Amino acid sequence: MIIFYTSMLGCPENNGSEVLPKVLDNDNGFVDVLKSYLPKQKTLMFITNRWQQQTPKDQPEDEVFNDYHYTNSQYAEAVFESFRMSGFGFDKLIVVDCDYKGNFQKDLSASQLLFIQGGHTPRGLKILKDLQFDKLANGFNGVAIFTGTSAKLPASKVLSTHHGSKTDYEIEDGLNLKNYSVRPHFNYYFKLHFDKKFQVRIKLLKDFSKHIDVYAIGSNSFIIDDNRQKQIFGTCYQFKNKKMKKICKNNK
Repeated sequence: MIIFYTSMLGCPENNGSEVLPKVLDNDNGFVDVLKSYLPKQKTLMFITNRWQQQTPKDQPEDEVFNDYHYTNSQYAEAVFESFRMSGFGFDKLIVVDCDYKGNFQKDLSASQLLFIQGGHTPRGLKILKDLQFDKLANGFNGVAIFTGTSAKLPASKVLSTHHGSKTDYEIEDGLNLKNYSVRPHFNYYFKLHFDKKFQVRIKLLKDFSKHIDVYAIGSNSFIIDDNRQKQIFGTCYQFKNKKMKKICKNNK
């Protein structure tokens, strides 16, 4: 399995009332590089971050993320169409959620691209473990995109904050596929030196790096792990043994 870690893909577009397909961002060459890893493009599998088709409005606030206005199928179809609009040739979509009735191991093996939706970290981790993805991943020969918060899940240790809290968190056992962690949406610039909330976030990542190395990527950055090496495209900071170091920048 080849893993692409991303913060965001620019798809689909969520305007607060519906989700719409959108051409994928090619920042740092993302689209071009992904195509080079997908000589065959027949089946895209989408794994939801919420098992039920639609979030009930009585869910706790921590579980919701304002996603009442679309179903899993609508979101997955918008992702699928976004890839087609960006020049990918997929002709089949498999949506894995509460309505999925297929053989997961068989369908996973037949897919060329696996899209893991981001969202609620503990919930996404539970869904993948219930599917036994951690046990089946080594038999998957395609490309897996872990986007947004799902980028944290392949690691042996997963940092879960509570609805964006920087101080209330747990360290959970992840999928144990990789011995490092990826932190998405880490957009760091000079003014944040003086932002107390962001400094708390940095301290949290430094403390977490006592347990596992962390690669914090910007919104337009991505990392490829092909089981032989990691390739970093765009801005990335490494947290290791409570120290932070910038190791890559945009267009590099």
